[in-house]
Amino acid sequence: MTRAALPPPAQKTGSAENSAEPVAASVPVAAWLLLLCLTFAWGSMWPLLKLALTEIPLLTFRAGSAACAGIIMFGVAAISGIALRPAAGEARKVVLCAAINVTLWFFLSALAVTYLPAGRAALLAYTMPLWALVVGVLFLKERLTLRRCLGVAAGIGAVLVFAWDDLRTAGAAGIGIAAILAAALTWSVGSTLQKHFNFKTPVSILVAWQFVLGSLPLMALALGTEETSWIADISTPVIVSAVSVTLISQAFGLWCWSMILKLTDMAFASIAVLTVPLMSQVLSILFLGEPFGPVELAGMLLITFGLATVLPLDQMVRRFKR
Repeated sequence: MTRAALPPPAQKTGSAENSAEPVAASVPVAAWLLLLCLTFAWGSMWPLLKLALTEIPLLTFRAGSAACAGIIMFGVAAISGIALRPAAGEARKVVLCAAINVTLWFFLSALAVTYLPAGRAALLAYTMPLWALVVGVLFLKERLTLRRCLGVAAGIGAVLVFAWDDLRTAGAAGIGIAAILAAALTWSVGSTLQKHFNFKTPVSILVAWQFVLGSLPLMALALGTEETSWIADISTPVIVSAVSVTLISQAFGLWCWSMILKLTDMAFASIAVLTVPLMSQVLSILFLGEPFGPVELAGMLLITFGLATVLPLDQMVRRFKR
């Protein structure tokens, strides 16, 4: 990466979360560790979300889980002695990111899962590297390289392999495909804005405010359109799934993603999470019994090729040899 591709230095505010040094020329070891955590947190979300939505209404679940995740993160921050208010002048920026990263993403991704298998929804969601690369080059002046182009092409090829049957039939699955592609674009725009704003607010507080504020529109819609009779009949597996999505996939996962954005550039962060749909596909096969055949195998191979092509593996090896 060139210096122009690096995010501006984080400014110190007395919080450990904002005391990081500017990103180095190679990807920090911490970013790779966060990626491993993110892979499991977000990879498990899709099959868990699919299971939870079998009994809990979409808006109610997404609003409730987002609000709970935010409240939990506020509690952890308060115990840690971190100021709960956003940094001066950042309130409106937090609201904008919340509307995009939580309200729109939560609704569109959940809507897609109701129409598509969880594994395929995850693959389609992670067309976000394509959108993020375009947005990053246009607005953040990040460098466009041949390796990145090849990696994104391989990832998109995997998405097309998985989605081909659904696109050809153009049935109800078409709604899910449109919803998840819109969600991918939404997430990329929101992440780009978050990177551009270079928040001084500590990451945990930034994420907590986004969860709480982003849940409010969903909550208002849920109260006006959805019933509550499902509460009496909810099963234990669905309860476990809902709690896991809230604590692991949402609270912990979004914190990992925000920290990765602080340590790397947008293109790396977005392309790196191609590992997430791979994990999601495996978990969906194991726990939901979703099919695995030539199509699924081809998609996974394309993703593996994409990762090997676009990730700075040579830099990673050099770092671990030090």
